[in-house]
Amino acid sequence: MADLKEIAERGTAAFNAHDADALAALDDPNVVNTAPGPTGRAEYRGREAGREYNQNWFDAFPDAKITITNEILADDCIVQEGIFEGTNTGAWKAETGAMPATGKTVKGSFCLVEKVKDGLATSGNLYFDQLELMAQLGLVPEPAGAAT
Repeated sequence: MADLKEIAERGTAAFNAHDADALAALDDPNVVNTAPGPTGRAEYRGREAGREYNQNWFDAFPDAKITITNEILADDCIVQEGIFEGTNTGAWKAETGAMPATGKTVKGSFCLVEKVKDGLATSGNLYFDQLELMAQLGLVPEPAGAAT
């Protein structure tokens, strides 16, 4: 069975290789993942749902990469803080419909908290600042009185 460090490294490498299948292979068949969504926290149950979620990011940001800046491995948990970078050159699918590409580059912080059992992730909770991301994409209006 893989140790937590190896699992974390494989996950980061798979993300940076845009390999949604390799990421899904790190999940338990009954994994429950959550992430920010347009209508609140979204839940993705099972390997295929997680694979589709990650593939959507790769389609929307074909040059996406993550850099881990802090990592905590303890008991059955992997906690990673990092930076996501990418250029939105593809459509991004969301619960509310597809958003067309903006052509803008984004850079922002994220945190991923995973629980692992028998070498596979049983849950994963992703956190990032949606407003910061949408602002970088030019999808939210500037606040009134903001300097231009």
